[in-house]
Amino acid sequence: MEHTIPNIVLKDGRTQPVFDYQNCLFEKVYVETPVDTDGDGKLDLIAVYIRRPQETTQGMKVPAIYVANPYMLECNEDWYVPHSVDQDVKAYPQQHITQDDVTFDPAEVHFSEPRTQRITAGYAETAPTEEIPLDCISDWYSYFNSRGYASVFCGGLGTRGSEGFNCCGSPEETAAFRAVIDWLNGRCRAFTNRTDNIEIKADWCTGKVAMSGKSYLGTMCIAVASTGVDGLETIIPEAAISNWYDYYRCNGLNLPAIGWQGDDLDILAKYCFSRAKDPEDYAPVAADYAAWLENMVAAEDRDSGNYSRWWDQRNYLNAVSKMKASAFIVHGLADWNVKPTQCANLFAALEKQGIPCKMVLHQGAHIYIHDLEGSPINEMLHLWLDHFLYGIDNGVVEKLPNVLVQSNLDQTVWQPSQSFPAAKTSETLPLTPTQESGHFMDDLSATVYDRSRDNAAEWLSQLVLAKKHDHCLRYLTAPLAEDTRISGTVQVSFRAACQSPTAILSAMLVEVGAQNRLTCEQKVVAPGGILWGLHTPTSDLKSFKVEEAPSPFKVITRGWMNAQNRRNNYCKDAIEPGKFYDYKFSMVPMDHTVRAGNRLCLILYGTDVEATQRPFTAVELEVDQNTVRAEVPFLRETIGEA
Repeated sequence: MEHTIPNIVLKDGRTQPVFDYQNCLFEKVYVETPVDTDGDGKLDLIAVYIRRPQETTQGMKVPAIYVANPYMLECNEDWYVPHSVDQDVKAYPQQHITQDDVTFDPAEVHFSEPRTQRITAGYAETAPTEEIPLDCISDWYSYFNSRGYASVFCGGLGTRGSEGFNCCGSPEETAAFRAVIDWLNGRCRAFTNRTDNIEIKADWCTGKVAMSGKSYLGTMCIAVASTGVDGLETIIPEAAISNWYDYYRCNGLNLPAIGWQGDDLDILAKYCFSRAKDPEDYAPVAADYAAWLENMVAAEDRDSGNYSRWWDQRNYLNAVSKMKASAFIVHGLADWNVKPTQCANLFAALEKQGIPCKMVLHQGAHIYIHDLEGSPINEMLHLWLDHFLYGIDNGVVEKLPNVLVQSNLDQTVWQPSQSFPAAKTSETLPLTPTQESGHFMDDLSATVYDRSRDNAAEWLSQLVLAKKHDHCLRYLTAPLAEDTRISGTVQVSFRAACQSPTAILSAMLVEVGAQNRLTCEQKVVAPGGILWGLHTPTSDLKSFKVEEAPSPFKVITRGWMNAQNRRNNYCKDAIEPGKFYDYKFSMVPMDHTVRAGNRLCLILYGTDVEATQRPFTAVELEVDQNTVRAEVPFLRETIGEA
């Protein structure tokens, strides 16, 4: 059935590509935020780029898909210098930090009043521009431009062309990005440039907005939604952070994205401060910006790695009760940059709050999957956005499964479930130690790891496969009798004694057995195979590669802890050398099917050269092997004894 809702053509409950993408109006405006982060006495203006159907200049109103993208106006590649991780973990005497000490009260946030108010000098109907930022227009958004949606892109505070300082994840950054939604709903001002005070309104927008994007972009979806702003109807966070501490830290350890060791929030802030690309704009604020960064370095506290009030204000899960927007979450199960911990915790919090939410978990890494062969994502998101932004009654909330997981055994199979994890209970993994003693040395110099070469792959192979393994403890199951799916969070616990005042504790669950496994590397299966809409660009259609030769193992998941944070992530407890303490921590949530005939291997070790700091000091540890437990969420009743 086909019918029309003011200029929108519908077929089978979906908007159709009847708007000419090449004829869209492209504009640039400057939204006035409620913050003055650079201290110049005026509220910071942020540059916003808009692509909307030409019909909106003739009275048609459309909803908007909004992308908050601090990367889009170039980045300071030369400024990206990670902190050194080749250093010992600092030991602390007994701390007496309480949960109240680290709990952030949103009432503490107060933005200073500007010394100078802008006085509107006139009004403009449009603000056309020929400037198209390097990373502003994604082909996927053209899909919706041709179906009657506007797309809105903003770099935010401290990016080129905008005012203010980038302050990653903070209330100031969130408030600035939120201001764009307020402008789209007529609640704040925007101007055609930074000097003339010519105001422009978003009369073309219905006021209904979705936020979308991957990584930092998706993170800002969650941040803005956590304010409960009116007009934000839904968010599509892909590979997004819901808690910044869990991105840069783990249980009292500095632990950022695997492959990005030494990264931290101050590094990200410098990297995204593209305002520095304009020397004339940067020079007057350079000294103040240096002081701003210095304060950020002190607040992030790399010495302890503890959770704090500063990190707590960047934990958006605390404010889920304020959220009104529905959520469609997308995440890669092979994403060791933004780990699946982030999406699993967000989905659980939204589900508990009763907020409409769906989640798609794919076998890729830190990627978009709009161009993935066989992926249902585009059709699902089309229905989702049509429902929440155009109010089309297409049954998307009721008909779509709450969770879809792409199988690691067959990428054409998408496994539906009512929730995540799909497994409702966990069982104790039957483990047989491969060594008599529970003693091991955390000493990188005794492994194959070479700091000068950073040969992490060789280190990992030795950790999993070497017959002699004095630097770790390994525990094996018998070969599995059938394909066995793990869905959820693996928890490991044990008693251990350390001969040093601090230690890194790590655990890894590995599938052992030769197999041609699905990888997260992609290949093009149809060049230019995707036409997004009317006169839109084309994109290549891709799929994941399968290994040409069998690999001997696959790391399923990992977990880490600072031995001094055995009770919680915010307080260091003193360690008495030689005394046994109880340790328990979670690994990264996962959904993985183990092939029949393969074994599971639990590995306990210290330094993780791919994830943690890399100490020089050797640490001696003793594990009571009778206490080693791994609680695994299996989707079957039993697992055979070893």
